[in-house]
Amino acid sequence: MTENNLEGKFRTGMLVIAMFLMLVATLHFYLSVQDAIGTWFEYQYESIFRAIFSFAVIIICIYLIRFHIISRR
Repeated sequence: MTENNLEGKFRTGMLVIAMFLMLVATLHFYLSVQDAIGTWFEYQYESIFRAIFSFAVIIICIYLIRFHIISRR
């Protein structure tokens, strides 16, 4: 293996590990916010705020995916 190829594989491996850790942290954050919504808001309003938060997460994900796809062109 050449030095450049080995370095590229190392960087790719580090990127995959970082993305996995980010996924775990994002899921933990999402579930923590869901718990906080249950704590901060009255029972009858919880589902409304959970839906709003989930919708905001979906919009942000769509924006980031579109930004990533547009930046690749």
